[in-house]
Amino acid sequence: MKSLSTDFKIFSFLFLSPRYIKDVKGLMEEIKDKPYYNTLKQIIQFTETNYDKVATEFTSCFINDYKHVNCPPYESWYRERTVYGISAQRVLEEYIKYGIYPKKQLADHISTELEFVSFLLFVEQEDEAKKFIKEHIVSWVPKLIEDILANSKGEYTKLLGLALKQFLDYAIQTIFVVNR
Repeated sequence: MKSLSTDFKIFSFLFLSPRYIKDVKGLMEEIKDKPYYNTLKQIIQFTETNYDKVATEFTSCFINDYKHVNCPPYESWYRERTVYGISAQRVLEEYIKYGIYPKKQLADHISTELEFVSFLLFVEQEDEAKKFIKEHIVSWVPKLIEDILANSKGEYTKLLGLALKQFLDYAIQTIFVVNR
């Protein structure tokens, strides 16, 4: 499962902001055999050639859009219909066990949660990673994916939703089926 650490890190970068595309690109060699590799290559190419459009699309989908954001990337939103709810407090408690304090996003932002799983897998805390994925990621990210695919206003967000779906399906299969 440690090999999935890079994958979680890549998706953490993707959902943090399009400006981290160089970080994603730098990690791609490590995931060449994964089913979402080609979709990620398309995301990188699209971002590099249409950055302003991608940044606008990302903002519209995940940060700010008139009248409301269709895909708020927060666990609390999907589980409690609020931002920084009990879910955020629970994940923050998990981070604090490892001396981690999120600085770039709220504790329950998809990017923060994916980066935490990447960390757990990297330090070989596989049982903790599995528990976190089951209790947090699997409980809300599939609905986020549905919302991204249903509400995408362009190629970039559609590819991002597709890649996240491919990744989550692969990760669940690898972690919960193959590694029983």
